[in-house]
Amino acid sequence: MENGRKELLTRLADKEGEFFALISACTREPYVECDEETFDDKVFLYFDEEEAKQAAQTLAGKKIPVTVSRLESKQMLFFFTNLYAMGVNAIEIPDGEKPALIQLEEIIKRREKTEMPDGAVWVENPQLHLTALYFMQEMRRQEKPELTEELKGLQEEILVNYGRGRFIVAVHKENGMPMLKQKNGDAYQPIFTDILEFRKFNKEDQFKTMAIEAKNVPKMLVNEAKGVVINPYGVNLQIPIVRPEEPQEKK
Repeated sequence: MENGRKELLTRLADKEGEFFALISACTREPYVECDEETFDDKVFLYFDEEEAKQAAQTLAGKKIPVTVSRLESKQMLFFFTNLYAMGVNAIEIPDGEKPALIQLEEIIKRREKTEMPDGAVWVENPQLHLTALYFMQEMRRQEKPELTEELKGLQEEILVNYGRGRFIVAVHKENGMPMLKQKNGDAYQPIFTDILEFRKFNKEDQFKTMAIEAKNVPKMLVNEAKGVVINPYGVNLQIPIVRPEEPQEKK
């Protein structure tokens, strides 16, 4: 592991250092696996492009679609920070004959809640994000998607974590709540597990943010929305929402 860690740190310190990561074609996020020995939730990083492509081909043989993304050293701070928000805690890197597993906290120290400015709200849902990644990686790789017992378990876990969550809602600076329409005409409102996912959506700086608890989501849905879509530029997970029945007097 020492050689792999040394190579990783050397490349991070080099302005022209480069890395190659496996990206899931099902989620557009780094491909995640649970390590069979340590049970760490890990992503894969390579120093050689051909080695990364070979790993992608191996996964393709298992019907797991991934692509290879080239990253420069200046992009790695965002990459590692995003892993924390995803619930990932380890990185597998080449190290001779056997890959090495490095804990994310060995590379980057995450910001603590106590370091947040006064009045700022911490919004992050790593358990929900991670479970959604595993669910979508498995569901979307199937030619004819069906809910296996494993997927049903993940789905239940997603709903539990969603119910406990606090999310970022996008509010257009002029036109109110944005809506995303599906091919069948159904409309969903986007919500985000963390600020990094919101920034993917807000590249043109058209939206403001609002933090909302899951229990209050039904109250903020516009009439035509069938539900919410979590991280539309990532896992793109749709959750139908049942609105509370209005009192008869109000009707």
